Amino acid sequence: MPVHEYIAPTSLADALQLKQEHGADARVIAGGTDLILRMRDKVLSPALLIDLRRISLDSMSMTANTMHIGAYVTLEQLLTSADMASLFPAMPAACREFAGPPIRNRGTLGGNIVNASPAADLVPPLIAYDANIALSSITGERVLPLVEFFVGPGQSVMEPDEILTEIRLPLMPAHSAAAFIKLGQRRSMAISQVNVAARLSIDESGAISVARIVLGSVAPTPYRVAAAEQILVGEEPSEQVFLAAASKAQEEITPISDVRASDSYRLQMTAVLVRRALFATWDELRGSAADG
Repeated sequence: MPVHEYIAPTSLADALQLKQEHGADARVIAGGTDLILRMRDKVLSPALLIDLRRISLDSMSMTANTMHIGAYVTLEQLLTSADMASLFPAMPAACREFAGPPIRNRGTLGGNIVNASPAADLVPPLIAYDANIALSSITGERVLPLVEFFVGPGQSVMEPDEILTEIRLPLMPAHSAAAFIKLGQRRSMAISQVNVAARLSIDESGAISVARIVLGSVAPTPYRVAAAEQILVGEEPSEQVFLAAASKAQEEITPISDVRASDSYRLQMTAVLVRRALFATWDELRGSAADG
């Protein structure tokens, strides 16, 4: 896997200048858990590797309404963050299902996003939490909803001169909860056959005011099922409404068959997992109400 040049800049400005100069010929390396394998298999052969390890993109901070996560933050940092566990618990739930400790110690949140894999485990909960991302270039920064980032397997709207620098999670409204469920050939260390993140917010009347259902590994991109969400909004949580939303989610997808699962299996399990995720979210909301 020949690389003509490797540079570890000490500032974001220097990294962005390199991306401006080299464009698509340069690849950013963070944890490298996926990039190195793709280079070994000759899927990618960048002329330049830009290593971000010396740039301060590995921290998390809170403003009044938003958690800011540097793109270089590792999965292990997310898994062990008290703020993440209390405010966005579906994220550490997804991290626990992702590979093993050695990979979690190196793999980064930004890398999981930029790979643009339809099966990425961390992307559905991020979309369910209405995540925004910051893409930086030498000319400035643009911020967009994460759900708009993906255009196909391995493809995104990121320009050749841009670097993903930050993920931003707005705080959920009161009386909100989320859940993540992954189905794989093993509990972890396996690419998802289907994964789902669900999020619900309940208003003072007891009706669902916000609903998010996001699927992975069943479409060319991570897929937010707006039609299923619409079934939920305005309704009180119940088995009937959850079953209707799960059925709608199943209707909305056209998965493929591959070495991990058949299309029919993915269709069947999508309905099962959506239902389970909604019930798990509702159970958490009821538990929080009881504790309160």
